[in-house]
Amino acid sequence: MALSVPTRDYLAVLLAYGAVNRASQAEVIPAESEQNFEQAKCLPVGTCVRVIPVKGPGQGRRVYTGVFGGAFKNHRGRVYELAGSKSPGRRPGPVSWFPADDYRLQLLRWPDLPEDYTGRGRFSEAFEIPAGAEKLLAGQLDDFYGRCSLHSVVVGVMNTVLAEAQVAVGASDGSGLPLQELLRLRAVRSPGSHYRSVVLSSRGDPEEYRDVVRACQPTVAVLDGAATVRRWLGAGLAGVTVAVVERTSPTALTAVDELYGNRARSVADLDVPRDLGSRIPAGVELLAWKGRGTTR
Repeated sequence: MALSVPTRDYLAVLLAYGAVNRASQAEVIPAESEQNFEQAKCLPVGTCVRVIPVKGPGQGRRVYTGVFGGAFKNHRGRVYELAGSKSPGRRPGPVSWFPADDYRLQLLRWPDLPEDYTGRGRFSEAFEIPAGAEKLLAGQLDDFYGRCSLHSVVVGVMNTVLAEAQVAVGASDGSGLPLQELLRLRAVRSPGSHYRSVVLSSRGDPEEYRDVVRACQPTVAVLDGAATVRRWLGAGLAGVTVAVVERTSPTALTAVDELYGNRARSVADLDVPRDLGSRIPAGVELLAWKGRGTTR
């Protein structure tokens, strides 16, 4: 899809929020990345993993991410081991054992890589549902805050996107909270931070991310701005690409040429759902088409 807008402020993070909210409503099924104890015994040592309390979010509960040290039985019963960090010239840090009956293990794929944890300890984050989230996400929130699943990718100026994600939103009868709490938006090199959305720099090389992002099967990729559209349009990072072009940009005309060229090579134009078309505000234009090689 291509959106032509007078200004793109906050649009990328709001589009990502729409994708995440839609995904949160999907039927809850076991994630492919989740491992039971017997499966975990076959995981290579050194894999990036996350251990999550099985009882769900609650006061004082935390999730831990780090380097997998093994799944085995010891004096504490069946446990998952997360290794500690190793500082220069020092012995490795202490390991932690997590009871397999109290925690589930999740294998972390991109963007968490073992080398990102080199020289660092385990990471932990509070495992709780922020106040007000239930008014803004329609899905199963225990599942939403318990998993690392990539649903949207935003490509743009990273500092701008991350700053805009700090804007507070709230339902009329609920408390406000930053969009960041809903999006779980993170940069690629932010190990230990669970995620639903990832932001990539528009100055990066699309070829570096094309295959690895596709392998995670995000629902939507948002290309934020005319310059980003020009550089990243052909990357095809997700089943749906939303190209945002602000008409005041000096590179808007070149970006539009790229979009029309892509559309000319497409399989067919797509109809915009009536309920969506009726809500498009004045000053915003929308085109949608099915690209060649698109599976969704």
